[in-house]
Amino acid sequence: MKRTWVKAVTISLLCAPLAARASGTECDYKRDWMSSACERVMRAAHEGTWDLYVTGYGWHIDGFDNRSELNPWSYGGGAGKHWTDANGNEDILFAFAFSDSHHNFQPIGGYARQWYTKPVLGGLQAGGGFFVGVTARSDIAHYVPLPLALPVGSVRFQRASVMATFIPRIPGLNDGDVAFFWGRYEF
Repeated sequence: MKRTWVKAVTISLLCAPLAARASGTECDYKRDWMSSACERVMRAAHEGTWDLYVTGYGWHIDGFDNRSELNPWSYGGGAGKHWTDANGNEDILFAFAFSDSHHNFQPIGGYARQWYTKPVLGGLQAGGGFFVGVTARSDIAHYVPLPLALPVGSVRFQRASVMATFIPRIPGLNDGDVAFFWGRYEF
């Protein structure tokens, strides 16, 4: 299980550069896993349906000395595209920006893969997976791009989702753990 997850994250980290190299929808690489990663990204980009994102809340869980001074309301938004496979799982491309913990602008963009449960109660589903991408913050090397690989989870009812990720404390980089929540509407 661990090897599968590591391989999936590695594949996804390489998706954006691979898709940029491919012309049109062609993903012809010497390694099958590179072609597969490129095809997932290209399918979402060319055949996917549009999404609207609204960011909303960052829960500063622990490790922060000045938690009361931090901004929990991460207002912002963005757009993306998703492609749904035959099993109802999704490849997602996204980009959004929001107000970070210090009220500064923070962009983020990347690729996500989510697996979903079967719908119940007229369309209620739980989803889980990972996302990889790039962000930049004013307080970390003044907006030098930072790569990310984080878990993602969601609760979806028909076309509307509440999504979340967990950002762990990394000594020397951030002060504590954060749970970040946003909304998504699929068109």
